[in-house]
Amino acid sequence: MRIGSGRFAGRALLGPPPERRRRGAVAHPVGGGTRPTAARLKKSLFAVVAEDLPGARVLDVCAGTGALGFEAVSRGAAECVFLERSRPMAARIGENAKRLGLGRVRVLPGDAVRSLRGLARRGERFDAAFFDPPWSEWEAEGAAGSALPDIAALVTRFVAAVHPASRSAPPEIRVPGTGASP
Repeated sequence: MRIGSGRFAGRALLGPPPERRRRGAVAHPVGGGTRPTAARLKKSLFAVVAEDLPGARVLDVCAGTGALGFEAVSRGAAECVFLERSRPMAARIGENAKRLGLGRVRVLPGDAVRSLRGLARRGERFDAAFFDPPWSEWEAEGAAGSALPDIAALVTRFVAAVHPASRSAPPEIRVPGTGASP
């Protein structure tokens, strides 16, 4: 997994840590269903939003390895806040930040919807947000529909919901307040 463009172009990011397995137990991925956003999809997404990124404050919801947020920072975003429920994956975001020479980054481990509501209570605002959860889990839990309004309430420019499942809704890029797509 590599950053595609900007000041960190070509730099590799660490993927999910290897699964931990107790003897005789069923193996569960440490990343909790984390899978990278397809490179072609990421390239297309950033081609659309590139001019909105310089100086932007970005939110990466269900960040996984942080690839979307780090791509945004590479392309000029001033800051990215990462939300990730898996503690090992949240730690991986910190490791990736160090590999890029970013030092500390703000990672909020825990439930995304609770974290979003906490950000709203503190009055935080973002210029852009990326939302690419493990869709099959989110759809089964009914959580995706509840998260999108919470995300849109925090964002002034755009929300990009990346959706790879072919049987569900296509990727969507919304401009808050207008209901329109760019």
